Amino acid sequence: MSPYVPARNNPLGKSLSVVDHSANLTGKKCVPMLDALTSGYLIPLWSDVYVDASNELAIPEITWRVSRDVFLLHGDQTEGVEAPEDFHSQPFKYLNYWRIITPPGYSILVTQPFGFRNTNFQAIPAVIDTDKSQLQILFPVWVKKGFKGVIEKGTPIAQVTPFKRDNWEAEYSTYSNEEDYRNLEDANFGSNIINNYMRREWSKKTYK
Repeated sequence: MSPYVPARNNPLGKSLSVVDHSANLTGKKCVPMLDALTSGYLIPLWSDVYVDASNELAIPEITWRVSRDVFLLHGDQTEGVEAPEDFHSQPFKYLNYWRIITPPGYSILVTQPFGFRNTNFQAIPAVIDTDKSQLQILFPVWVKKGFKGVIEKGTPIAQVTPFKRDNWEAEYSTYSNEEDYRNLEDANFGSNIINNYMRREWSKKTYK
């Protein structure tokens, strides 16, 4: 089926077509979303673990077969940080045995992996100055209530995105009237029917 549909009620009586925007309404067409999904690096689970969080009133149990520890109970550092409603309030430390080192002036943003919502873990967001830290990073996570079973090796635990540190100061302004904004919109987003952001504003990001 053609992505174009005939225009109706054309006052000029000329041949005119408009784009059927539904042909482009998929996640693969949304560049900002794809940038989030593919930014930085995924930190995977390096061993299978068995999780028993079936008792919502008790601290979840996490066990494994490997000789090194995979998780530890987190201390009181997260006091005052509320867990999501369907996750246990007791956090765990994921023992990542890799050191993350960034160039001077660069830190990392730690988040839940954007493309993986149902891992039964929830990474606690953090910003870490990895150009100065000399220690391994123990990623804190919450455990999903009611889950009981094996979480397999390779499951993404956290997403790590490096960024350059800088000091910021916000400034605020408004358009004097709606026409000014409409003129700006017509000159930018409105002037392209498809892929405006990708063609005019997007910058390619690379992580290797």
